[in-house]
Amino acid sequence: MNIFKEMALSVYSYKSYKEFLNNKKAKVFGFGLMLILIYFLITMGIPVVNFFGIGGIGAAIDENIPDFELKDGRLWVESRLAYENGGNLFEVDTNPDEVYLSAYELRDYLYDYTDVILMDSEKVIVKSDGQVDELYFSDLDFEFSKEDLMRWVPIVYVMIAVFMLLAFIWMTALFFFGVLFVALMGMIAASCMNYKLTFGQLYLLGIYSRTLPLIIKAAVSFLPFDIPFFFILNFGLSLFIIIMAIQKMKEQQLQKPLEFTSEVI
Repeated sequence: MNIFKEMALSVYSYKSYKEFLNNKKAKVFGFGLMLILIYFLITMGIPVVNFFGIGGIGAAIDENIPDFELKDGRLWVESRLAYENGGNLFEVDTNPDEVYLSAYELRDYLYDYTDVILMDSEKVIVKSDGQVDELYFSDLDFEFSKEDLMRWVPIVYVMIAVFMLLAFIWMTALFFFGVLFVALMGMIAASCMNYKLTFGQLYLLGIYSRTLPLIIKAAVSFLPFDIPFFFILNFGLSLFIIIMAIQKMKEQQLQKPLEFTSEVI
């Protein structure tokens, strides 16, 4: 039975869990990796692609950032940029005739804003955590332009790839650690139901029981709000699946003597 068919059965067919116990450990581990990879691509891969667009980082920079150059202590930007949202203010205007006042003189004007970045051809004014500061470009000992920024794109791709790899490893570790919790709760459930299963078997069942909860978790990650106590609900669903799987195993065990008797008669 292939992994994707097992994924489907693990969602709706509780009787299939008894068959899952016959799988080799390597296959079960591969199932877990494939499951977390799909979850990872949905929850992190799709947002990254949407953020940078189909053309990638280079296209996003070229489309959204105008030409600029910082040279000889002065900043030049091709066009004026302005953004204001609630307590946030971002504005860039390097027209020589439009020079902002000093940070000290702007304190009262910026009082209603929480975070502010203002740039003209001479300086940048920043407000953060209630403090207003300014920095003159003439104090900086470097030059930078949009062409220099574009040269960083390959490095940024490498950094993103490393981050995504580390995130996947961390997410995988959390997944298999979380299955430990499910298996421990499954031991209690199996004991209460008077059905004997080893911890290794319950851990295996725990991996398969995470399929539906992860599907739901991936869908919930796109909601604009949080669901209270979702962590408990998520792992509670895995425990419910294991309980139902154990119940099916008990029913199948009770049916075996009856089938044998029928054949003898």
